Amino acid sequence: MLLTMRNRRGLTLVELLITMVVLAIVAASLGRILLQTFRVSESQIVQADLQSNVRTGGLVLPLEFREIGYDSNITSHTVTSDIEAMTANELQFRAMRGYSTTCGTPTMNEIRFRKPITGLRLPQMTDGFLLYVENDENTGIDDQWIPLTVTAINPNGLCGTDSAVVLTINTPQVAPGVNLTLASLFVGGPVRYYERMQFGSFVDADGLTYVGARSVSLGEASYQAVAGPLRPGTGLQFRYFARDGSALDPATANPVTVRSVQVTLRGLTQRSINLAGSANRQQAGMTTTTLVALRNTLKH
Repeated sequence: MLLTMRNRRGLTLVELLITMVVLAIVAASLGRILLQTFRVSESQIVQADLQSNVRTGGLVLPLEFREIGYDSNITSHTVTSDIEAMTANELQFRAMRGYSTTCGTPTMNEIRFRKPITGLRLPQMTDGFLLYVENDENTGIDDQWIPLTVTAINPNGLCGTDSAVVLTINTPQVAPGVNLTLASLFVGGPVRYYERMQFGSFVDADGLTYVGARSVSLGEASYQAVAGPLRPGTGLQFRYFARDGSALDPATANPVTVRSVQVTLRGLTQRSINLAGSANRQQAGMTTTTLVALRNTLKH
């Protein structure tokens, strides 16, 4: 019994030291693996956020720009574009918000159109309104969209038993050189309304550059962020093309000559990250380019 007790012994100091060194090496290795995993995950999250923001901007702007069109005026024999102002990094235009057809019995002071409307929302007093009128029924070359001066909107009107929006208008002079008559108002004719919008790049309070939008119709003085952040200076660029595909100078070109708009977005991550193959932290980038053909583009 005494011999058995003497043969039992614990770990020596050297063995304990070796065990502690091994555990320290394992812990250090595990720490590096966890740190690297965290950095990779962080980079993936930030880059996914970048891709989401740039793709959002790449969808919103083309959807709005596809509604840019042209209107003719038979009295002045001119064509006007929905584009009101354009530069290399800003675009202001009439953004269509809704469309419907007239109903009921029109008068010189009232226009009704059916609900539900096709579009984003019901009309507001800050919107602009366009009514398509028939002139000579035997020809279509003199038909046109004319602006309406709306003084009141009733969104809960009726056309018989159908729901309708009622516009109270100033008459008979609704457009320069055009006298609206009952003969030119036909039931079932289209009416549409628009909001004057501006898109461009701006620097927010955080010092980063974003795609911004503001409603000129609502009197908004500053941009609201739509997507970003972008590369400073060149993050948002517009290019304008004629019907033959040639590039137009926005400083001198007539908006009527624009048939397509190219939108380029150059996004950046919101903060620096470790990119693949790089030991230094830096901002990642992503670029998207979309060419948008405008609505009912003219062939001449």
